[in-house]
Amino acid sequence: MDTRIAPWVVVDGLWRLEWNLNEDFAELRKSGSAGGKPAVVWTGSLLPAFELTTVEGKTAYVKAAATGAEAAGSAGDTEQRTGLRIALSFGTYGSGSLTVRADGRSVRFTALSAKWTSDTRVASMQFGTRLMNDVERTRAPRLDRPYWPNWSSEGYCVPAAGSSPTQSYFRSWDMGDALLPLGSFGDAMGTPYSAAFPRPMYAAAMGGRHGWLAFGSGDIPDAPLTLHLQSATASLRYAYREDLWGTSDPGSRLWNEPLRLSWGDSGYEAMAALYATFGPFEPKSPHHARSFICTWGDFKEGRYDLKQLSLRASGTTRADMVILDDHWETYNGSGEPNMERFPDFEADLAGLRSAGFDIALWQSVGWIDDPAASGLTTEDLLCGADGVPRQWRWSGSPIESGGYHYLLDPSSERTRAFIKERVQRIIAKWRPAALKLDFGYGFPGPDVCAPRDSAYRGERLAYSLLKLTYDAAKEVDPLVTIIYYGITPLLRGVTDLISLDDLGDAGDSAAFELAGHNQRCLWASLAAMHGMPINTSTGYYWDTFESILLDTAVVGTNGLTLGEFDSDGKRITASGMNRWAALQAWSRRSCGWTPLWLHAETGSLKGEPKLLSWGRVEGETNLSEGDGGEKPSTVAPSLTALALRSDGDLAGGISGGESGLTGYEQVPYLRFSGNWALLAQDGLDLASSAYFSCIPFKAGTLALEGDFASVQAFLAENGLLVPLGEPFSAAGGLRLEVTAERLSGLAGYVVRR
Repeated sequence: MDTRIAPWVVVDGLWRLEWNLNEDFAELRKSGSAGGKPAVVWTGSLLPAFELTTVEGKTAYVKAAATGAEAAGSAGDTEQRTGLRIALSFGTYGSGSLTVRADGRSVRFTALSAKWTSDTRVASMQFGTRLMNDVERTRAPRLDRPYWPNWSSEGYCVPAAGSSPTQSYFRSWDMGDALLPLGSFGDAMGTPYSAAFPRPMYAAAMGGRHGWLAFGSGDIPDAPLTLHLQSATASLRYAYREDLWGTSDPGSRLWNEPLRLSWGDSGYEAMAALYATFGPFEPKSPHHARSFICTWGDFKEGRYDLKQLSLRASGTTRADMVILDDHWETYNGSGEPNMERFPDFEADLAGLRSAGFDIALWQSVGWIDDPAASGLTTEDLLCGADGVPRQWRWSGSPIESGGYHYLLDPSSERTRAFIKERVQRIIAKWRPAALKLDFGYGFPGPDVCAPRDSAYRGERLAYSLLKLTYDAAKEVDPLVTIIYYGITPLLRGVTDLISLDDLGDAGDSAAFELAGHNQRCLWASLAAMHGMPINTSTGYYWDTFESILLDTAVVGTNGLTLGEFDSDGKRITASGMNRWAALQAWSRRSCGWTPLWLHAETGSLKGEPKLLSWGRVEGETNLSEGDGGEKPSTVAPSLTALALRSDGDLAGGISGGESGLTGYEQVPYLRFSGNWALLAQDGLDLASSAYFSCIPFKAGTLALEGDFASVQAFLAENGLLVPLGEPFSAAGGLRLEVTAERLSGLAGYVVRR
């Protein structure tokens, strides 16, 4: 009797994923449009493997084997079965099952179960490893592990995994033996220092010239999630270390949505397809699309004069709110102001409010510097196996002179009550418009500590602390905005506004910062497609300011992290003040959009992402009705914002066309030179908008087809826009010409048809 299992095949247009369950070998191929031989995009195994420890102390690598499979879901034929239930054997260690479902351009591992034959603890779970044979072991560089990763492709896409300069694409052999963080554990587990935006992502992609496969978790993982690279192959790794911390049920285990797969022509498209599987989404309320000035640029240099900041900002860079960043508290986690640094704290806040700013306050997600003063004990903190509380800082070095923090364990009822009391006290006492949450990645991994309750372990540690904060804040003020930085749809329930912080990770130069921010705007658009508002923030160099603002015209609201002057001694220019004031007045605040690429590279193994000219299309997203049931502001797809470059700001430039002006077929009604932003003020497509703004960012010309009833120039005075000259009309076309000298006294134009 033939007990072999027929291959499971998913066909999606030119794409074909075929999985041989008997050998556990899967292959993603894409056919050529001309009917040529299908090209291999990715290969590897898909059944899970485990590092297990029994109660007797025995350790073993255990690879699941498929012992049977049956169709699950409506089936036409074996070429297009939508689902599969797979019976699994773990050898002498137990048995289990895996349910898999195909859904359009994706595959979902909806449930994985294991029933162990004896009390068993999981040290790690992996997708994409297999046991080496004797010959392979003679070639291996290390023998402490009998297995090897076998996911194979030409390279990897891990957004902003590298820094100085920012790098998201890597050839298969570039990183050697490395862990790349996909969640909230930074360098704590031997990964590169990969903090803040766009993490956590819980996803990455593999591929190359012929296409890409994105993969990730479909739920908040209960273990740190990393991409494990060894030489030229990879695996997806869940690190549990239950051999150290135990488990709530040593006899069985159930995983919800441990793996999702999606594919696309580029790494970006594959990631977008993966995130779309979590939809449809409700767009966040435009109320949360807030501009801000963040004090970190000054605070990190020891400049704490809030009166001077209020005076400076109200005259140059007005914003919706001022964020009092790290250093405002007596100690990290106290929720009380440091009166030595801010002796007039209450008066300073009143002064900022009278100047037109709302207040926002920074909070670390899980750090506490003085547990005893906060009524906490060792039982409320993350501890090592020796019972001693662990400490951590922004980086993982244990030999620095200071800056270490104790770590909150949400397993403790007292810890949860402390967080709720602190957050609600802050909201009630100072009425902040927002809380900026930080350092969700500021924890060591399970090699040294873990929450006592396994429900809070892994990626759920940061998520649980975020949720405690989010829910506590909303109980007091449902309109308060919670700011964080992860782009995954799985954080939508604990985040209202995504910030591109911290741009310091891009590198210590204006050039690195400029390229890093531009690339982050690409990855931010993945979050925009699931309805999140984005604040683009800035880095720490004034030379990059105006180019950052140009991309902000597409991405969302403007944010300022720069201090009064940067490390080069430079300050904001008159031109920069005008660009800022223009965006503060005219930025698009609706939530939910998709990018339109005019002259852009989304990245590949040949080069990093680079956005020169691009746009924002509203009404073409995977969105349901908005918060509260209101319809999205734009129903038909409408191009509502453009960022246009023709000067090579990002080491590319665009060749001019007729009359020295550049044009694109997607927007045939305009041509330009220099750098410009266009923003619809009525939510209609720019081709027909009756009311839109044009902001020059570099000297040049903007030529628009059509008849225009009124064109009014504006400039910034004391941070506000005021009319400049008299309005004029333009029949048969509009031509705006701006010189470099004029930029210091011109913010932009409002055009009406």
